[in-house]
Amino acid sequence: MFFYHFDMLDNFIKKDLINNLTTEKESLQEIINLYSNKKMNLLSISSNMISIPDSLDKNKLKLFYDTVSMLKESLEKVTKLQELATKLDEYIISTISLYDQNLENNLEEIKANLVEYNKQRDDLSKKILEFETINTTILNAMIKLSLITTPSKSKKQDLTLSISKQKDTLKKDIELEPCDNNVLIISEKEQKAYLPFFYSEVKEIYKNNINKYHTLQNVIDDLYVIPLNRFKNSALARFKESFHLIRDKENASISKALDLGLELMFKYELNPIIIAACRNLDELDIYLDCLEEQDVYDFPCFKIKFEVMPQLVKKPKNAF
Repeated sequence: MFFYHFDMLDNFIKKDLINNLTTEKESLQEIINLYSNKKMNLLSISSNMISIPDSLDKNKLKLFYDTVSMLKESLEKVTKLQELATKLDEYIISTISLYDQNLENNLEEIKANLVEYNKQRDDLSKKILEFETINTTILNAMIKLSLITTPSKSKKQDLTLSISKQKDTLKKDIELEPCDNNVLIISEKEQKAYLPFFYSEVKEIYKNNINKYHTLQNVIDDLYVIPLNRFKNSALARFKESFHLIRDKENASISKALDLGLELMFKYELNPIIIAACRNLDELDIYLDCLEEQDVYDFPCFKIKFEVMPQLVKKPKNAF
């Protein structure tokens, strides 16, 4: 660590500056590398939060929400930490350059650099402490949530199952009718939701996954026919579907995905199936506006149809 006051710097600059700056630069590089790895771990943990079991105890939903909030805060802190460490590295490079060019002419500027560097280096240490503290809290919360899940079936198994049941699930054969689907069907009878889709997107998915999907219809069955039990825990489903919308459909950042998931998780009037059905963020924003105005019947992006189970009529006791 360097000196803060100008009157203590002259002798230090002449005798020890370059050796100290070199050592400090190495230390900074270790910090930059370490927290780049930690950020990658955080991003991985954030992505894995959507694989939490749907059977999560409702009493733990608040803890889940708080943990995701801390993850988002932690990502913000580590990003600022990285930015500051990079800025400090640039300070060192600039100071060495000033020293090499002309020490006598640049002495006062070098002093100013070192004083400012010290102040910001202290700020970096503070940010590291804050980050590590919140990470410890996150770890404890994840232990309480028991975020250890058994491996799910592979995508290949899921696809095989989907294809084997194809006759039962089809609402429209895209091979015979190549067009957009602008209808969301929520079938109580079949316990499935048939999501709207853009034909162009289905075709693109098929082209990019030719070894996985044999036909366009396979894509529909795998990605756009959803069992209703996926939405059983509505609060958790809202978080997961929001996250999926931002990450997979919008290709946006994990931070933005966490933001939307947290915003909508406890929006009880919002059916999570609607989030899953929205093909992009614009459609969801329009639906939320309609919901706010209590006018969802005017939602223009796709129609919503319910297939309900027929109600049994009770026979009067005196009927023959």
